[in-house]
Amino acid sequence: MITFNQKTLEFIHTGLFDCDEQWIHPTITVPTFELILVVNGEVFIREASQNYHLKKGDLLLLNKNVEHGGSKLSNGHTCFYWLHFDCDDIKSFFPQKVVKTDFPLAERFMKEIMHLSHVNKDLAEVELLKFLLELKFKRESKNSVAYEIAEYIRINRDKPLTVCALSSRFGYTPDYLSKLIKKEFNVDAKTLIVKRRLEYVESLLINTDYTAREIALSAGFENENAFLKFFKYHTKTTPSLFKKRCYYTHMNKE
Repeated sequence: MITFNQKTLEFIHTGLFDCDEQWIHPTITVPTFELILVVNGEVFIREASQNYHLKKGDLLLLNKNVEHGGSKLSNGHTCFYWLHFDCDDIKSFFPQKVVKTDFPLAERFMKEIMHLSHVNKDLAEVELLKFLLELKFKRESKNSVAYEIAEYIRINRDKPLTVCALSSRFGYTPDYLSKLIKKEFNVDAKTLIVKRRLEYVESLLINTDYTAREIALSAGFENENAFLKFFKYHTKTTPSLFKKRCYYTHMNKE
């Protein structure tokens, strides 16, 4: 048992369910809380009178001493991590019923907890606490989805991203996605994409000897002319003049 902020958390046990046939969760009642992280397929679970339809990346909290079971058959390959734990104040650790996780991160935590459960229960509890705090931090951020989208734009600033492509990836309409970005960053999604791409090509202009053609290829433009048109439209200058201006600024500062 581990204590955090005067609240106790106890890891019980964990495992991985993996099935390639039709399957339905048995109806049971257990004296511990349970987390279910879906890895593959669809999982249909009823808790009391509430039904849940879970897909990859969904993390469900099942309450202790409340009956739960399958509400529908799962077909094909069904796989999920399950983890039983106990605590004296569930809302301090997991106030929501279902969380759409950052799946690679969530799966990494589950794998590590499962490994540690065979080595040292205390270490498994520490890892479980880290996992729950990570989820809590993301929930309490101003808007974790907006920051996730913004980070994706930053990482892929060398590619020709569009708002429609982002909306398809994150499962929101282009309009709603832009509103999320606007609320957090005071610019819409299209403007943020342009801003990050400009930062990328300006960095190449300042820090490399790449030609305009090489920069166009590196930044995912269709051709050199498309890059020159983009740059001039958004900066009101040419790449060569921008580079020269930055060079003189640097020299004057020295």
